[in-house]
Order: sequence, then C-alpha cells, then structure tokens
Amino acid sequence: MDRKEFEAEQAHLSLVYDKLLAMKKELEEQIRALDRKALEDKSDIRDNIRFDYADDETTMETLAEIEVWNRYIDTYNVESDSLRRNMNAVRKLLEAPYFAEIRLRFAPSEPPENYYIGRAGITEQGAGPLIIDWRSPIAEVYYNQETGPTRYTVEDRVIPVELLLRRQFDLQKNRLISFFDTGIAIEDPMLLRSLSQTHSDKMRAITATIQKEQNTVIRYTNVPVLLVDGIAGSGKTSVLLQRIAYLFYRKRKDLRPDQVCLMTLNPVFRDYIDEVLPDLGETNPLTITWTEFLSMLHVPDAQEAEMEAILPDRDSSAQSRTGSLELRSGASEEPGPDRLEEIREGLPLYKPEAADFFPITQKNRVVMTAGEVLAIVNEYRRFPFGERRIQITVDELEHRAKNRLRSLAEDAETDADAAEPSDRAEERRLENDFGGALRNIRKYAWINVRHIAQRILGTDHITKAEWLFTMLELTGSRDRNMRYVMIDEVQDYTKAQLEILGKYYPNARFMLLGDEFQSIREGTVSFSEIEEMTRETGKQFVSLPLMTSYRSSPEITELFASLLPQERKLAVLTVRRPGEAVAIKICVSKKEYAGELKKLIAQYKKEDGLTAVICRNEETLEELISVLGKEAPAVVSQHDSLPKNGIFLISLAFAKGLEFDQVILPDVDPENYPDDRISRHCLYTAISRATGRLVILAENEASPLLYFFKNFS
Repeated sequence: MDRKEFEAEQAHLSLVYDKLLAMKKELEEQIRALDRKALEDKSDIRDNIRFDYADDETTMETLAEIEVWNRYIDTYNVESDSLRRNMNAVRKLLEAPYFAEIRLRFAPSEPPENYYIGRAGITEQGAGPLIIDWRSPIAEVYYNQETGPTRYTVEDRVIPVELLLRRQFDLQKNRLISFFDTGIAIEDPMLLRSLSQTHSDKMRAITATIQKEQNTVIRYTNVPVLLVDGIAGSGKTSVLLQRIAYLFYRKRKDLRPDQVCLMTLNPVFRDYIDEVLPDLGETNPLTITWTEFLSMLHVPDAQEAEMEAILPDRDSSAQSRTGSLELRSGASEEPGPDRLEEIREGLPLYKPEAADFFPITQKNRVVMTAGEVLAIVNEYRRFPFGERRIQITVDELEHRAKNRLRSLAEDAETDADAAEPSDRAEERRLENDFGGALRNIRKYAWINVRHIAQRILGTDHITKAEWLFTMLELTGSRDRNMRYVMIDEVQDYTKAQLEILGKYYPNARFMLLGDEFQSIREGTVSFSEIEEMTRETGKQFVSLPLMTSYRSSPEITELFASLLPQERKLAVLTVRRPGEAVAIKICVSKKEYAGELKKLIAQYKKEDGLTAVICRNEETLEELISVLGKEAPAVVSQHDSLPKNGIFLISLAFAKGLEFDQVILPDVDPENYPDDRISRHCLYTAISRATGRLVILAENEASPLLYFFKNFS
C-alpha cells in the first residue's frame, strides 16, 4: 500500500467526514426550527378552529376548515419526513462514510472522474454528489467487477465507460484502516473479512460485499415472475432484502412499504432479518408468515394452527418414522391444484341451500334468517353462483337490512317529539347504532364457506387453503394495491398456496427464492411446476441461478454438496478459506453419546458467536433435553428470538434460513435420516446452516446418507 496514496485517501476521508458533521449540525437546526413552528401552528389551530355540527351546512363548513388545516399539517409532515430521512442517512454515513471508490473515464478525451460509494447518497448543496448511493445506476460499475471497458444502465439507456480504478475501503468513522485495489488483490478482501466474522442474532446487510451474480438479481429488470434458484449459503435472503431496498430507491416517489409483501418462514426468521432494511434507511415492508396471511384474511382457526406447509409440526418425525405428515389442529396435507380446480369448476353450477348461509344478526338479535338470505340469493339465479351474484346479493342484503334496522330504531324511539333526521344523519345513525350487522354483510360473514366447499368436494374435511380459495372465488376479494410479493424459501410452498397468493395479489410482481434441495416435506412445488404455472397464465418467467456458497467453509460445503445430484454438485463453488475438518462421531452406547454431547455443549459455551444444536424434529429435541437434563441449553422455538450469542437447541423447521458459527447435529442416525429423498434434503439443509465448525453425532450407527461423503468411512 503506497504511503502517499494512503495519506491522500485519509485526507479525503477527513474532509468528507467534516462535511457530514456540518450537514448533521445544519439538519438538527432545521428540524428544531420546524418543530417549533409546528408547535406554534398546532396551538393556533386549537385556539381558532370551530367545531360546529349543528346542521348539514355548518357541518360541511367545519369539515372544510379541518381539511384545510390537515393539508397544512401534511406539508409540515412531508418536510419533517424529508429532513429526518436526510438526518438518518448522515448518521449512517458517519459510522463509515463510504466503502468503495470508482474512477471512470466517459470518453478518451475527457479526464477521469472519481465517485465514492456508500450505504446512502449525499449531495453537497450547490455541488455534485459527495457520496453516491450503492443503488444508484453508476454504482453498478463497481458491482460488475469488470476493470477496463464496462457499462451501466440509466432508464434502459446503456452508458459505456472505462473503469480505471475499483478500490475498497475499511473505515471506522473518520479513520482509514486500509484500502484494497481490485487490480492488485486476487481475492475480495472485504468479502473474506466479512465472512470470517462471528454471527449474532441479526442478519447484516451485505451492501459492501455484493458479488456480481448477486448484483444481477438485485438490479434485474421488473418481470412478472422472477425465480432465484440458489444453493445453500448463496445469499438468497440477503439478495432479496437488497432488492427490496433497491426497488424502494428506484421507485421512491411511487412505491410505499405497504405495497410490498414479504412472505417469510416463521417469526424466528422474521426477527432475524428485521434490521437489514432499516440499516439501509428503508422501512420494512409487510412481513408475514403463511399462518398470518390466513389470519389476515379471517380464515377460521388460522391463528391457532401451524403453517400447513411451511412449518409442519413434527414433520421430520412423521416423515422418517411413519412415512406421512402430521399437522396440528387436525389439518391434513395441503390440497392439490386439482381440488382447487374442482372448486373453480363447481361453483358456477352450484345450487345453494339454507345451510350455506348464516343468519345476519345485530347484538344477538336476528335481522335476517339464513332462509331469507337464501331467498335473496336465489332471486339472482340467472347469474352463475359466484362473484357477480354475490356482489348483487350484498347490495340487496344491505338495502333490506337497513329497512329492518330502521324499524328496530323506530320501535326503540321514546321521544315522540324528536326532529325528523336528514338522510345523511340517518345513514350515520344506522352505521353508528347497527354497524355490526352492516359490516358483516359487507365482509361476507353471512356465507358458510366451509359448507359450500364441503358440498362441492364431497368431503367433511376442508383445508384452510380450500376454504380461502372458495371465499376468493365467491367474493372476488383481492388486494389490487400490492405491487410486489417476495416469497423466501419458496420450495416449502405448495402449488395451491402459490395459486392462492397469485389470485389474491393479481397486480403484483412475484420474486421467488429457494433451493429445491432444501424442501423438507412431501407435496411441495417443484421449480419446473412454478415455471409451468407462470407460463399457463401468459406471464413472463425468468430464472436466475446463485451457485456460489458464501456461508460455509470448503469442508462443510463439500459435505452438503455430496448430497446433491452430480450435475448440481459440480456447479457449486465456495469462496471461503479452508477451515476445520467436519467432526463425525459414532457413539457405541447411550452413556458415551450423553457424555459426548455434554462435553461438546460445555466446550461451545465458551466459544464466541452462535452455536446451534439442530434436531431433525421436535421428538428428537425432547429426547435430547431428557438426555442432557439440567445441562440442556435453552430452546429456540416458533415465537422466540435468537440469542445474541451462546449455545441453544432448535429444530430443523425453525433453523431453516438461518446460519450459525458452530452447528452440532446430534441425531444423524438411520432412524432420523434414512436414505430417502426428504431425509437427504433435511440433512443437506441442516449441514448447510454451519459456517465454520460442524460436529455430527450418532448413536450406534450413522445415517446411510453420510456414506455419500467421500471422506467418511
């Protein structure tokens, strides 16, 4: 490293840092001044606004005055949000102003220009950009990793440039630790340093170390369905979060967080990733599990059920010991698309009966019986039973219910001299006094969806997915506001679930991420089926691969890759430096097994970072707790957060998607991991959670799946 260059870069860093401090001070003053002005105006509103609802005319005047003040307040809010957003960016940059520098020549006759890239972009007033945002079009040159002639894209226009310098920095506030030039370093030192750090309870942003294949996914053009097919440890989830941040940046003016839905594995995983986007200055989007999606749409009992596909209860135990899948709440396996097709085809020909409806009530008083509802539904039998007929029925039910409710209100009226209310006042009174009945009509609470689905399918058992699909087909309920739906670990969903999500979010573009070989139960969708489903709708489908493992050491990567088909195994790459050999221990007795476990747990309690003891299923986990007794570590389950460090027990269903510095697999025997497809996927998934150290234990005999590993004998 040239000393003069180092001193020049340090001088530049100090200059930038001082400018950031000045910006911070100026923003603080502007925010204080705005807050004082807002407080004064709030006091003025309180003293001067007149709330008068004596009659329709004065009510309209009052509402108009309130609207004027609301717009005035909105102006303050917009300005305040802008100032605070800039303040947040400056504070982030003060931690480390930038992480890279690029030197570009736009034309042979022009002098080169330097750009510094950071987690956020800041422009000097009256000057050019001080730091450019990593998501800006020109920053693409840095991630392309192509010294010499290269290009970047601005609104579909390709800009050719020559990259003369690609420099990476290690900074701490205003102190330069070191820098590396790509033309000098063979490896990516920032990436290797990042990968060698111990893990905590939260995922970190990978902005400074995004690799070329990852950048392709993050910046890929908008397509209706984008499938990212990545091996374990290839950074799929990180790439997903960076793409969300990228979309928010590129569509800052017209994309809100509530227009992006992230479907995630479970609450443990959601808690693990919840700091990544805020760290990049963005708001987390709607982030929900499948169970929460069902609850959001008021599917009966959804709040009490396990996810029917994503978090099967005792999935591994059922798979390995009985060959079938057991689920809580009496739920069976998810329906196949043929069952949904049967519902779709059956509804237009369906002849409703009284049991298909519930009475409409107001505070336990029947406003309209199920028979009366049926009669109204049948008045429109010229329409097929479905969305149009139901919508017409809703209008008629509401009209007749209001007449009934007016009669109830008149019967209850005790003031004979009461003034005759206006139509608008009467409507407000009905909504206030009898809103429960009217809301139930509008929300279709009068439809016995389960009974209808049971009759169509000829079965007493209806899954939650079938219930929801029937409701969507009947009512046409949709979220047309949602613009992006991101589904992580898509290999754990069924075709039926994906069809329901596509139906409910008809205007959304879908980004699906997963690894078919991490599917740990039967009946889930294959990637070829996803492509087929997409093409049947006439939408464009694009699949992008991620075949480099950044998570695990070469030793661990080699072990989990041995469980893959030959053609995929050959495509797997790893960038980590060599580490420790995988330890495989076969114990000859229960006593030796218990002793080995206790010794390992005592050892790893002293280690930095996170150590996970991953059990194939809940049954094995409970057996392990019994073996360890008082020495058993804490258990992380569905609604828990990961500890910041230390050792803990966790089942495979909740460990999916996470990564740990050390992993102990205590139950890799023929009973828990027999030689079948699902067990192979489970072992591949469990092994690939480890980044640096992996210990595999078995009592009496190892799983036959380990014999696929050439170094095991």
